[in-house]
Amino acid sequence: MNHNSADWTVFKSVFSKFSANFLDFKIWLFTFSASPVFLVTEKYFFADWQFLKYLGVLVMLDTITGVMKAVKRNEAITSYGLRRTVVKIVQYGIFLIVVHVLDNFEVKGESISFFGWIVTAAYSFLIGVEAKSVLENIMALNDKFDIQKFIEKITESIKK
Repeated sequence: MNHNSADWTVFKSVFSKFSANFLDFKIWLFTFSASPVFLVTEKYFFADWQFLKYLGVLVMLDTITGVMKAVKRNEAITSYGLRRTVVKIVQYGIFLIVVHVLDNFEVKGESISFFGWIVTAAYSFLIGVEAKSVLENIMALNDKFDIQKFIEKITESIKK
């Protein structure tokens, strides 16, 4: 492979920026001070970041469809309504911390796995609550999208 002088100029520029950032004291200070915070967070507060992404998507969809429903009904969109979303997020956060503690606490250094089932139940509960709310909002936006009638038709066809 042949390299010209422009390639070497780009390489020197990139290497120079990398070196400057690699040797930057502030970056290392942040890395070493943030790492223990993340470790403590995952051990004592919450560790399932994948689940949190799914829950976040549903909370966002619930908020968007809730605003759309309010617009369709000519209802005012107030700070009170949006503040309820913030309160819900805080409540969910506290709930998830409690569930994490129940799933991960130790007695005399030994992990207790008695409450392992509660994580699955709690996560399923939160996902179900948010999904149900999104579907209710969608049904309010479009009468033809009635999930209850859809489920009833499937149930009837299975019974036949």
